[in-house]
This record gives sequence, C-alpha cells and structure tokens, in this order.
Amino acid sequence: MNTTMLSTSMMMFSVIWGLSVVLLWMRPRIEILWKIAASGIYGFYIWFFYKDLLKGFKQFQKDWYTVTIAFIKEFSGLLFANMFFLWPLALVIIFYKADDVGAERLLKFMCIFTLLVWIVFTLYTFYSKQIDTFLFETLRQMIPDVQ
Repeated sequence: MNTTMLSTSMMMFSVIWGLSVVLLWMRPRIEILWKIAASGIYGFYIWFFYKDLLKGFKQFQKDWYTVTIAFIKEFSGLLFANMFFLWPLALVIIFYKADDVGAERLLKFMCIFTLLVWIVFTLYTFYSKQIDTFLFETLRQMIPDVQ
C-alpha cells in the first residue's frame, strides 16, 4: 500500500467516521458525556492526521472517480486480509452472546459474508485486467462529467 492510497483511504474513512459521529449525536438515549468523548476522539484524529487528510482531500478534488474506485479496491483487499481479525472477534462475541438466536445469526452472517468476500477476491484474481479496464475506462465513460 503506497502513501498516496493511505492518505486517500484515511480521508474516506474520516468522512465515514464523521458521519457516524453526527448520527451518534442524533441517538437519544446515550449520555452526553459519551457523545462528547466520541467526538473528542474523532477531533483528535482529525487534528493529528490533518496534513494527510488534507492531501487526500486535494487528491479527491483533483480526480474523485479514480480515488473512489481505488479506495473500493483497496478496501476490499483490506477486508479480505482482516478476516484474520474479524473471525476470532466474531467467535468470541458469539460465545459470550446471551441470545442464542443472535449468536446463530452472527455466525450465519459471517459464513455468508466470508464466502462472498472469497468469491469477489477469486474473481478479481483471475479477471483483474478485465475488471480494471471496466472500472477505469468503460464505466468512467458511462458516467457523465467524469474527466
């Protein structure tokens, strides 16, 4: 992962995180102290990574389409690799979950989700050139106002 992709990924994740903090403030039964704490943590990360976030935003302004497609590709690769983290975490949650139906639903979700990730990863491995051509050339031509 190069530093350019890291800065654009950080920018995309910080936007998603920021929207999540806004939604948190709309949640009625959470104490104000925890809303302030979550907002403070988000603010600290924005302050700490400000230069990288600004660099990612400038790249996004320059060519939003390429940055978005590259982010989706990188995110799917990160998702595939992070299954090593997600599966043990899900299994611990399933073990400690008091609701048997919820535990079974989480297990079903993880199994189906993993199979979908494997299918996408396998297809991309074998057809990466065709998929990249479609995403970066054909689809780009189909969307109006993309340079």
